[in-house]
Amino acid sequence: MTGQLGHVIETDGIRAICQLDRSALLAARTNAASEEQAATSVGGLVKIALADRILIANLGELREDRSDPRRIYADAEYVGEGPVGADGTLSEFRRGVGVFPLPGDPVKFAETADYRMIFAPPDSPHIMLGAVHPTADVRAPILFDQLLGRHFAVVGSSGTGKSTTVALLLDRIIHHVPHAHVVILDPHGEYSHAFGDRAKLWDVANLKLPYWAMNLAEHCEAFVHSGAEEGIVDRNILAKCLHRARTRNVRLSDAARVTADSPVPYQLADLTDALDEEAGKLEKVADASRYTQLRLTLNQYFSDSRFDFIFNPDFYTETLEQLLGDLLRIPGDGQPISIIDLAGVPSEVVNVVVATLSRLVLDYAIRTPRDVRAPILLVCEEAHRYLPREHTPATAAVSRQLERIAREGRKYGVCLGIVSQRPSELSNTALSQCGTILSLRLNNIDDQRQLKASLSEGARSLVDVIASLKNRECIASGDGVPVPMRIRVDTVAQDRKPDSADELFSEKWNRETVSAATLSDTVKRWREGY
Repeated sequence: MTGQLGHVIETDGIRAICQLDRSALLAARTNAASEEQAATSVGGLVKIALADRILIANLGELREDRSDPRRIYADAEYVGEGPVGADGTLSEFRRGVGVFPLPGDPVKFAETADYRMIFAPPDSPHIMLGAVHPTADVRAPILFDQLLGRHFAVVGSSGTGKSTTVALLLDRIIHHVPHAHVVILDPHGEYSHAFGDRAKLWDVANLKLPYWAMNLAEHCEAFVHSGAEEGIVDRNILAKCLHRARTRNVRLSDAARVTADSPVPYQLADLTDALDEEAGKLEKVADASRYTQLRLTLNQYFSDSRFDFIFNPDFYTETLEQLLGDLLRIPGDGQPISIIDLAGVPSEVVNVVVATLSRLVLDYAIRTPRDVRAPILLVCEEAHRYLPREHTPATAAVSRQLERIAREGRKYGVCLGIVSQRPSELSNTALSQCGTILSLRLNNIDDQRQLKASLSEGARSLVDVIASLKNRECIASGDGVPVPMRIRVDTVAQDRKPDSADELFSEKWNRETVSAATLSDTVKRWREGY
């Protein structure tokens, strides 16, 4: 693929419009190796020769000249440049363009040697995620610190290999740095077996999230279910009584520093007693009903076995040190990943749980001195559930905390990894803060538009192929890659794949898979809250 294809006819600061010869395009496709044929069409790389350098661009839309079918017009979006070597290929590559082409400058397809130079592994720390499309052996480097230092998102329609890509990415990360601190918020229990004994699994059976670790907003999210006007009254009541409960068992000298948000343990009896005392001071029984209703709601949650992992009076003696040590893997003990399986968490409190855990991660990082701070990666699966574009009362607390991490986390060493099948439903605030985006196939046109608006320079032309990507293929763009690229993601061993595969109806419905004993066991676990 070394022959000239055509020449530049127009240019601006983003792309060149090229006039190409149809016969030259067909010849390039015929002469290319089978795995390289895709490089001769949309998404392939072309090089534009200048006097002392080569410009590299992504081939975008192709249009036929209706007055002369022998001519094809193409958009080529600039990616980078480098000096030309003795053999006519790149001798070096750097992102960005310093000198733009002139009309008439020749256009050719990039060669394998050019691909090797463009995607050469950098000297800085990096991991390899797969092979650069359309080559068979040019590896795709992911820049370690740039990926984790500026947040990232992995998006793709259901069934495209999104969870498998995330599992592979995290596996390569912890192989590179065994003393990592990774927390995965897993709403469907998909990752429990993906990392073997290198991950610690927490679910409703063994997680201890003390109720007193929630701040005032999270208490209100759980216990205040009134309408707008009544809700304000109830929140004020809860704030006053919660503050009294937190200060009841601390030294007088420390009480002045305690607020309703402070993670100071309190006993359930102290909170209910405070509610009763405040209600007793009122003259009207009708006013006291607000206190009574809050007390009943508290008792309801603390007496329901489904909420034992959080609303348990015995957790008064739990410590914040133990909770953070378990959650953040401090010390890691060879298990750098902490998986929070949210599948069994009742829907009434799942947003509260995610909000509390997310806030604790960031608040811990903020208060840890920089010289001893261990950076943390928080991966949020199905992120559109907690970070919707349009906030609702049900997602207010959790959206606030995750968007706070998106805005401020980078300064304190907290990276947010957003995983979603619906980028068009994600918070603009969160998605706009992601320095790197890995996109698998997206079938929905709204998702494609949102992705195109979020991608960095040099990658927007690649959006044209998003809808036609194969499973386990992705477009990588942003700070975490040397240059926007299409990656064929490496295969993951069967025993390391997340449990996210579609059910095989044709296989399971051809044999009896469920017994009466299985049904009985399921009902038993259901009743016990698991």
